[in-house]
Amino acid sequence: MREKNYLSKFYWKTKQRRGAKKAVVALSRKILVIVYNLLKHGYVYDEKKYEITRIKQEFLRIKKITAEANKLGYDLIPQKKCVDAL
Repeated sequence: MREKNYLSKFYWKTKQRRGAKKAVVALSRKILVIVYNLLKHGYVYDEKKYEITRIKQEFLRIKKITAEANKLGYDLIPQKKCVDAL
């Protein structure tokens, strides 16, 4: 099975939350914004940029959840991900 790219993941995630019609409109807008910025600034489309952004967002999400847990008086202990279970 082929790995899904950023736009495909965005569509399916939005479709689950909002429905197919709104997902198509949201995806169309996202593509137009990407194309506009590519043309305006002379950028080259690079899928890796979105993976880096996703990793940064995941890190910030973990940081925010940890801070919220600490406010409530909980201490979180990081766990190692088990590769064998996958």
